[in-house]
Amino acid sequence: MFETWDTGNIWKNASITVVKSKPFQIYIEAQAGKEGFIAVDDIGFTQGPCEEIGVESGVFPRCDFEADTSQWKDISVGQFVWQRDQNGTVTANTGPSVDHTTGTELGWYMTVEASHGDHNSYAALQSPAMKDASNECLFEFYYHMFGEGIGDLKVFLQEGQRRTPLWWMSGNHGDEWHRAELGVGRTHQVFTLLFEATRTYSELGDIAIDDISFLNCNLPGPEESCKDDMFLCSNRVCVESNRVCDYSDDCGDGSDEELCDVQGYQKRCSFEQGMCSWGKSDLATGWILQKGEQAWPKFGPPRDHTRNTAAGHYITPPHELSGDRRAEIISSTLMPSSDCTVRFYHYCQGNSTLARLNVLLRTLRNGEDDIILWENAVTQSFSWQRVEVTFSPRVKSKMVLVYIGNGGAHATQTAVDDISFSMSCAHDPANSELPDTPEPTTTPTTATTSSAPSVSPTVNPCTEKEFHCWRSDGVKCIAAAAQCNYVLDCPLGEDEQTCGPCNFENDLCQWSDVSVGPYTWNRVKATNTTDPPNDHTIGTGHYIQTYFLEQSKNETVFQSPSLPISSAYCQLLFHFHIGGERSGNLSVILHNEEDDGKLLWSRSRNSSTQWVTELLPLGKHDRPYRIIFRSQTLFRPDEFLTNVQSIALDDISFHNCEKDYQAPDLSLATCSFEKDLCGWFQGAAEDLDWQRWNETTESKNTGPSGDHTSGNGNYLYITSSIHNRTGDKAQLKSPLSPPSGPDGYCFSFWYHIFGANVRSLRMSIYDISSNHVTLMWLREGSQGNEWRLAQSHVKLQEVHQLLIEASVGLSGHIAIDDLSVTKGACAPAEGLCDFEEGDCGWIQQTNDNLDWIRVSDQYQNSEFLKSRPGLDHTTNTASGYYFYMDTKPAHVQGHKAIMTSPLNIDNAKCLQLWYYMEGRGTGTLNVYQQFSDEDQSLLVTQSGGQGGLWRFAQTPLGPSGSNSRIVVEGITGQSEEGVIALDDVLVTNYPCTPSGQCDFEANFCSWFNLFEVDDADWMRVQAGTGEHAGPSVDHTSNSSTGCYIYMDSSVGRWGDAAKILSEIFPPDSRGHCFTFWYHLYGDRVGTLNLYMNSSTIYNNGNEFGQRVWTESGHQGDLWWRGNVYVKHKEPFWFIFEFLKGEGPKGSVAIDDIHIVPGTCDSDPTPAPPHRNDTVGIGVGVVVAVTLLVIVGAALLMIKKINGANRECVLEDDVLDRNYRLDTCMDSNGLHVITLSTDENDSSFI
Repeated sequence: MFETWDTGNIWKNASITVVKSKPFQIYIEAQAGKEGFIAVDDIGFTQGPCEEIGVESGVFPRCDFEADTSQWKDISVGQFVWQRDQNGTVTANTGPSVDHTTGTELGWYMTVEASHGDHNSYAALQSPAMKDASNECLFEFYYHMFGEGIGDLKVFLQEGQRRTPLWWMSGNHGDEWHRAELGVGRTHQVFTLLFEATRTYSELGDIAIDDISFLNCNLPGPEESCKDDMFLCSNRVCVESNRVCDYSDDCGDGSDEELCDVQGYQKRCSFEQGMCSWGKSDLATGWILQKGEQAWPKFGPPRDHTRNTAAGHYITPPHELSGDRRAEIISSTLMPSSDCTVRFYHYCQGNSTLARLNVLLRTLRNGEDDIILWENAVTQSFSWQRVEVTFSPRVKSKMVLVYIGNGGAHATQTAVDDISFSMSCAHDPANSELPDTPEPTTTPTTATTSSAPSVSPTVNPCTEKEFHCWRSDGVKCIAAAAQCNYVLDCPLGEDEQTCGPCNFENDLCQWSDVSVGPYTWNRVKATNTTDPPNDHTIGTGHYIQTYFLEQSKNETVFQSPSLPISSAYCQLLFHFHIGGERSGNLSVILHNEEDDGKLLWSRSRNSSTQWVTELLPLGKHDRPYRIIFRSQTLFRPDEFLTNVQSIALDDISFHNCEKDYQAPDLSLATCSFEKDLCGWFQGAAEDLDWQRWNETTESKNTGPSGDHTSGNGNYLYITSSIHNRTGDKAQLKSPLSPPSGPDGYCFSFWYHIFGANVRSLRMSIYDISSNHVTLMWLREGSQGNEWRLAQSHVKLQEVHQLLIEASVGLSGHIAIDDLSVTKGACAPAEGLCDFEEGDCGWIQQTNDNLDWIRVSDQYQNSEFLKSRPGLDHTTNTASGYYFYMDTKPAHVQGHKAIMTSPLNIDNAKCLQLWYYMEGRGTGTLNVYQQFSDEDQSLLVTQSGGQGGLWRFAQTPLGPSGSNSRIVVEGITGQSEEGVIALDDVLVTNYPCTPSGQCDFEANFCSWFNLFEVDDADWMRVQAGTGEHAGPSVDHTSNSSTGCYIYMDSSVGRWGDAAKILSEIFPPDSRGHCFTFWYHLYGDRVGTLNLYMNSSTIYNNGNEFGQRVWTESGHQGDLWWRGNVYVKHKEPFWFIFEFLKGEGPKGSVAIDDIHIVPGTCDSDPTPAPPHRNDTVGIGVGVVVAVTLLVIVGAALLMIKKINGANRECVLEDDVLDRNYRLDTCMDSNGLHVITLSTDENDSSFI
């Protein structure tokens, strides 16, 4: 009954309400810990329930579990408990690897796992105590149920001793987070919510929850006065008049539900005393009276609406339905009236678009003239939904509630409660019967859904199998089957008027607002005071709009009518506007009987223009379905709302949805953008648009000098700007493409990605039928100031769409051009094998122990990926292919896997490849050139982990004219955790770049940017282009035509890092001299660091290695030489790091990198100046004098003049405790560095 782990040296009160019909005893049990004490005092009993102490009314805390549990506490008994966790549980293959709040493995959630506890064990998590929830209070959370042994997850409302189920879910729901929402309802006393999780016989599985929040739970506050059309409550709260006497305590004190009969509200029914004036229909099975505690879980909801308890009553269709599967309950007779409104609450728990709940207006006893006032599909919902229908009967009539089942037994929970009529309704005191034939002079109207005038139907001149185009001139009859087939067969489109398309000029076209809460969707006329001030259709017409005023989370829902079956190429076109503060989103959800809602689209940022267009694939549907527009807003606690958040929709239409629609030719996706987008279109879910352009972009350091097609044509691009935020995206969508056929097709395009802080470009395939997006190709960071080719072999045998998405950073641009589609596989580059289409003729050898296996990581689980890279090198995605060495089923150190290339390497000069080696105990990768079975030479050898990324290696090949093959040998290491993989093997007739040497004239050589661990990229540029802030000449040629790599310090924030990584160098007993030229220019420009790393250092937790050289600040407009002597016993690599300084302008550049065996033979000196650099000449003279005359005073004076830092520095403070690094300048001016690693000494000079 009570349990606590509260600590603190203060007395705390505990009150427990006991309700027992027999004598009882109270046991108080305390359990001792390692220290501290537990004390009890002042025990007393009072008559009646306890008065809760310390529970503040109207406080409903949310919790994301990032910092703590926010007073949610586990009250489980036994080992099966709730616990706060992150990054998966200990059970294999179960548990979320990421939380819902942050979407990362660093986030926290609450979880239980099935490996704890026994069969049918349950764990309970209890909320803090709350009280006084409003009748519209909703509880939202996200749940994750994954694994074979998943039992149930339930949510209970606990009020004193009374526990009422609110929500329940069972079984495996996949490795993803799902949103849940349930109605708490009006609670007058203190309550808590309980999460209860149970497990089954299996131990594989767990349950997690995250991001708990309460919506619309606060009671309304008092106001000084109310508007004329509002009701004034006794507590001075203002309530809308249509909310009075509807069985909901909207005031908070119940005064809106008092003296209803005296006020004139008739025929109200809460079903607490029976069926009231509602009776059985003569045309179908009747409804039955139920009680929550008896009907749940099979026949009805666990609680009613009136009392919000299991003891309350409601009505449901009978569980067994036969015949036409209909159940009806009919009201007493209504007399003709104007604007009669009926209010009721319904609860629908199911998942079938065939099961429906309708409200009919019946004017004839046989029901032949029934008019549908309201209809609703039975969907997954855990709350009572309020419905309000207004109609104007012109003759005597009855209202009918109709349930239409989904076949067989009644398998859904459908209930109705609390029916009430407005005072404008006229009731027949005699409850007379309806006539058998219609009255000759009057015709009933349909329900009003807008302010537009109702139109009375005329006499239908068409046959029963025809549809009358009643709005078109003359008598126009079409086949009845032509109605709602997505084709306008009537001249004015009457046949499709109620089938989904709508411009909102006359009415809502059978779309309906089904929101729960204070805010709704409403049809408005565009004026100067509306947002937006113009509609999309004609500028001065109508559109549908919702808005939010409060600083709390709210939701509005706008639902389509039932939509007809559609083709696989069906698309939804709509226009939207999001105004006000950025605090919510607009989503599109598809509902059908197979699922409870599939998210198709979402946007969470305000639209920059008045109306934005989106064309959204819907796919094939063989049964009716619905479209839901949902708007949500969530204001953070630190936000202050200064204006209204509004969302508007207009001109909804459907395209290519007819069943016999023929797909367009695939070649339509080809485009050079010379005239337009060629049928490609902008994705409106993202923040930016692609711009069509034919000149260099406006931003510095960005933009191709011309297009790819001709050099002076058009291309598409996005660019970084102060108006954009880092991470903003632009998406380009192709026309819908048919299945690719047995051979597939090659989609290729040219891209240009350049800039220090540019983000990424990705190409994906959207499978319309499964609503799944597969990433096929990805590039991150700057790719050089040139056009490059991308291509992907598409083999999807479903209707699909190609997506190209770019993301901007702080500077730089992304451009695309010349999109092309050709049948069949993509043609590989000459001499290259990327393993995307097969093994390229490589052969597994039989004289080894293991195999090299060609794999893709696209469909592998997280446990399997621990022994794999997770993505290939070619595409940089999980969709790409590569070879990896399989070490299963049993790991044995020294076992080998060998494969050989085809025997066709005769005149090749260079071998290049990418390899991946990671994990403790990783073995060895050897690459040989084999001339015969007994004659082969070792080209490449690498051992141990290499930093968890794809590495580049190149090597010259043997004598030309010799017929040979490449042999790749993998050898297992000490542990099965080691991974060895191979990709992108290139044999070329061009000579290799010498290892360890790079002048950056042609490319980056074997250096590459570290995109994942820094903030900016090094860029390769030509010195004299004037498009950057780097040196005016390079070091190699001392001219403006040479190239180097550089970083612009004016880009980014103080402290931003840019890192570039070298290839791996083998050890040498003589050591190595690493020489480079650098250029640091600008006030407070920043710091250039050089790090050295190896497998041992990396595996000890030092990701970047040890710093062996550093220089900071302005060094003048000249190139300086730096060198470091390195002697190491294992393979090693270097990382250059630039840390941006405080200065607003400046740059750092690197050129002419060399690493050669042996010691360094000279000191750092500046490069010869070019002829226009008089300052450089003076500095050069000073440095020359310094080399000849080593005098302390002279050195200090030179330092003052040149600002160059050449002092001895001690770097112990930046080293790991297992290393000691002392740096000082010797008598020759060389950096002398001593590195101590335990007992092994290495020297750097």
